[in-house]
Amino acid sequence: MGACLGKSEVEDTNMSSGSAVHGGGGGKEGRSMHSVILRERNFDVYKKYKTVEVLGQGSMGSVSKVQIKEGTEGGSAFNPKTKKGMPKQSSAMTLSQKRLKKVDYALKQIQLDKVSSVFLEELHNEIDILKGMDHPNIVKAHEVYNHKKQIYIILELCDGGDLYTRLPFSEMEAAYISGKMMSAIKYMHDHGIVHRDLKFENIIFESTHPKAEIKVIDFGLSKKFGNQATGLMHEGVGTLYSMSPQVLQGVYTSQADLWSAGVIIYMLLSSHRPFYSKKRRVMIDKIMRCDYSFSKSYWEPISDEAKDMISNLVVIDPKKRMDSTKALKHIWLSKEFKLSDRKPDQTTADAVKDNLMNYKDVHALKKIALNVIAHKSSTTDILELRKCFDQYDTANNGTISYDEFMAAIQQKNYPKEKVKEIFNSMDVNKNGVIMYTEFIAATLEAQGHIEEERVAEAFDRLDSDDSGFISTKNLMEFLGSEATSQEIQDLINEIDKDGDGELSYAEFLNMFHQNRTNLFDEVSTRESSVDENLLVGLDAKIPGGKFDSSRSGA
Repeated sequence: MGACLGKSEVEDTNMSSGSAVHGGGGGKEGRSMHSVILRERNFDVYKKYKTVEVLGQGSMGSVSKVQIKEGTEGGSAFNPKTKKGMPKQSSAMTLSQKRLKKVDYALKQIQLDKVSSVFLEELHNEIDILKGMDHPNIVKAHEVYNHKKQIYIILELCDGGDLYTRLPFSEMEAAYISGKMMSAIKYMHDHGIVHRDLKFENIIFESTHPKAEIKVIDFGLSKKFGNQATGLMHEGVGTLYSMSPQVLQGVYTSQADLWSAGVIIYMLLSSHRPFYSKKRRVMIDKIMRCDYSFSKSYWEPISDEAKDMISNLVVIDPKKRMDSTKALKHIWLSKEFKLSDRKPDQTTADAVKDNLMNYKDVHALKKIALNVIAHKSSTTDILELRKCFDQYDTANNGTISYDEFMAAIQQKNYPKEKVKEIFNSMDVNKNGVIMYTEFIAATLEAQGHIEEERVAEAFDRLDSDDSGFISTKNLMEFLGSEATSQEIQDLINEIDKDGDGELSYAEFLNMFHQNRTNLFDEVSTRESSVDENLLVGLDAKIPGGKFDSSRSGA
């Protein structure tokens, strides 16, 4: 999608149940809370964002790098709509702490009168699918604007170029990219999504940093499916060089993505396509006969394990083709994509574990807000936290199971009951696993104080009518049917200091300040039990000190 997409596109173990206000979205079949964070609005996007650079221009629209305008940070927290001609009380507040660095976003603009109905359908399909995606290697969409026959989509900016831009890759680099790609595929398939257009152009680097992570993009051709038995698809979509034989014949399953992944891995390791011809008919012939080899000289330094990985993916029979679960366990990834090579710094790792222990005591509304902040966080904001997530997600499938969580913190020797309580407190969607955004939300404060601008952004998202207050109706819209109006009102009442039934930004911000003290409750308890008669004071005799008679007179 867009400049997270590429310029060319512009051209042509269920642990428990419970309501959302008590930490859940209501089970595996219920909607994810994160699916509603993306906000759709009907006004001019340029009232909030300014263009920094045009990245791509085409007949149907454009892709630009944008930033939030000065003075519009925090939205309704500081600039609410007026009520009966009078400004609301929240507007009297001003932003005390902005982000240290402006965040760049990608803005994809589509002119509706210049696109076909098929293209428009793909666009809406992409938006719908991206709403439900929550994986560190899948591009995030933040907002959608409709204004004057145009659609604008705000996405995270991924400006590091596609896989072609960094050829050639070492075998270790290829394994790293393959492991991350396979994790994204596993996540998509586990959530009933088949991509259908995996290729070099649709895997891009999130930044220009040499060790930047990859992101899977462009979900316009993606599709939701039931299961392998009922999930047959017939549309001939995709890009020829990475299409499986079954896609060419118009009868295939999600296993088509694994063929494409095998083609990509072949290209990562060799800088060549496995199937190539200038003539389309000849290329189709090669694909249908699975006619590729490792005979060229550039394959000589490549390990047998890497070749075996490809041979088990680029295989005609989809029943013999590895699925994403088996691919992630392949010996090549085990050797070249080791978890030990992806560790965060130890200070962050320790702070994360301490933070998790206290997360169960965080107010339910703050947990919701932290999930919004986590979703909207830039790569720079959460770089080390993402490495921590990797260490907990040992299966590399984009989620953390209870067993993985238990194994990760077992060295702290916490009782099993407490570990389960902590796990459940993080699982706000109550689907039996910790999602990527849930983990980041629970660990954000391990990095210290969250800038007020980011808190204000969360307030603005929850205040869906831009009134300057968060009402019961606002939270009902956000949380859906999983919470009753009474539960939500009770939640608001716990924070509503002036008793007007709504939350002002001042009350919302105060909630953040109050909850930060929870992180130090255990330390405070231990200190209060110390016998002060045993404490060493300033009158103590210490070597070289004031009362040491043997010290020199200097």
